[in-house]
Amino acid sequence: MKKVSKKLAFSTIIMVVVLSLTSFKSIKLTENKPTAAMHYITDQEITGVYVLESCENSRFKIKIEKKAGIYSFLIYDKSKIISKGTVKKQKTDDVVYLAFGKMEGIYNENKIQIQNYGNSMNRYAHFTQCDEKYLSFIKSE
Repeated sequence: MKKVSKKLAFSTIIMVVVLSLTSFKSIKLTENKPTAAMHYITDQEITGVYVLESCENSRFKIKIEKKAGIYSFLIYDKSKIISKGTVKKQKTDDVVYLAFGKMEGIYNENKIQIQNYGNSMNRYAHFTQCDEKYLSFIKSE
């Protein structure tokens, strides 16, 4: 029962994040309609290195690799690996969700958006050195 309520709470948080992230580049005007429409590009390859530029001088990075059709990740604190495992990728209603162990995020146009900490009902913290509630890891080239 507790797992179900945690998943429901997390799903609710993710939906709030998705709905509130109107500044993403994914909002585009359609040619024939003057209204904005959400369009998430899901065919992009997610492999690469994603850097958190807004915290501690780009101290944290996520590296995603694909071998034999399976995505794996390494999370770095400077040059030290602090977490690794298999990336779980899920697409729901044209939104791509990525799970890095217990940490989940939304992937969109070379950016991974992660909620860094919870609230009084759902307490957790991923990157305690960073004060921002939502962290944007941007693909480096």
